[in-house]
Amino acid sequence: DANAKGRSPKKRSYGDLFWKFVTYLKDYCANCTLAGFAYIANHRLHPLERVFWLICVVLSAVGCYHLIDDYQSSFPTRAVSIVYESLPPFSNWKFPTVSVCEVVFKYQLSPIVEDYVRSLGGDVDGDYNYEVETNVAYILFPHQYHEGTIKGHCIPAEGDCPGCAECPSSNFRQILNWYGTNCSDMFVECRLSNKEFDCCKYFLPLITPFGRCFMLNSLQNNHRGSPHWLPTELDPAHQTATMQLITRLPVQVNLMNAEDIPHTALTPIGVTVTDPGQEKFFQFRSENMENDPDVHEIEPKIRSCLFPEENLASSVYKAYSFSTCISDCARKLQMERCNCTHYIMNPMADPRYPDCDLKGLFCLEGHGVVKPDAKLLLNNNKGYKDSCGCLPSCNDGDLQAVYEALSVFDRSTTNRNITLSMPALPTDQYRRQALRTRLDVVVSMGGMLGLFLGASILSGIEFVYYFTVRAFTNAMRAR
Repeated sequence: DANAKGRSPKKRSYGDLFWKFVTYLKDYCANCTLAGFAYIANHRLHPLERVFWLICVVLSAVGCYHLIDDYQSSFPTRAVSIVYESLPPFSNWKFPTVSVCEVVFKYQLSPIVEDYVRSLGGDVDGDYNYEVETNVAYILFPHQYHEGTIKGHCIPAEGDCPGCAECPSSNFRQILNWYGTNCSDMFVECRLSNKEFDCCKYFLPLITPFGRCFMLNSLQNNHRGSPHWLPTELDPAHQTATMQLITRLPVQVNLMNAEDIPHTALTPIGVTVTDPGQEKFFQFRSENMENDPDVHEIEPKIRSCLFPEENLASSVYKAYSFSTCISDCARKLQMERCNCTHYIMNPMADPRYPDCDLKGLFCLEGHGVVKPDAKLLLNNNKGYKDSCGCLPSCNDGDLQAVYEALSVFDRSTTNRNITLSMPALPTDQYRRQALRTRLDVVVSMGGMLGLFLGASILSGIEFVYYFTVRAFTNAMRAR
């Protein structure tokens, strides 16, 4: 009996709290602004009427829940739209980014490179070692790589051959800096709309998966507004979208978006000029991609693209693009297999990713990840272990080749001449626009809640008020 008496006040206190909560709940339902709740709490109505309104409120709440759930599930597929729109007449020309990369002409290397190969030693007979030359050429021109290039040319000679040359064992990045082509060796003259400009002021070097290239107006080694950013918006009233490049060396010239890089697996449009005196005329058309400001507010997975400034933390590049993402993915794969990476995958020499020495290159070749382009592209976004999950760039425009003339040869010179021309003024562009912004989500959900339950922001404040402020003041009055 004593234990029972000791427990009864506690039971009564819990019971008092429960009935107080019920009282507050009835008071809330009787006075709240939500539709139907006042009828449910009104004890003067017939129970059938109160049950009727209870069913109506439950059905409305269920309908509102399903409508909001459907809205949320359809959001990723209906948040962004890409439209094709006309440009105003006589809009300015916008010349794209240009890359100029040296290529090898009939396996002819420069005299300075050949002297370097001779300094390494000869072959078994003491003659020039072409096997080592092939390896050095691969270091300088990595786009030439094919399966077995490294092991096939860098196996030490059998027997006693102290004078035989051996492939360089390390410092490949330094070899490129010592014996690679610089800008003054590459360019003779550059013109835009028949106006000459300083080639080496605006074409800046960048190590890419293709090799060392010279980039005009690239976000990877430059930025808009810098002294090295060439103004390429041209007035069609008195300017033409034509660029002429004259080089001393064989080159591959490509056109691309400002955030892209030359890549062996994603070769952009362009021309290759190799023979001395060769001239090429190339025409293209360009359609830019514009993005509405509201697109930035939408999550990348929903809009299915990334802006250049939304770069990944693990990236070694300054701006995001699909080509840089694939390169980052290849570097990650190389690090996982051999704990080092090819120097062409690390243009800024990021200390997080050490360069491979010769043993490291043997390891990369043994695992088949020296140039895993096809594997990465085929597995991209498919959920595999080696899947890169790369999204396209939100600024990706459409560059298309229109016409490439047959080569013309000027036997009076050894220089190569490339002319890039946009023959027609762009009349259309793509625009990515946000169909559902954050404000649209708030308005739509508020409309659904108001339609089914008569709810608003004040209804939420009212609910909090009844069970906090009002309950507190009632408790104070009871004392």
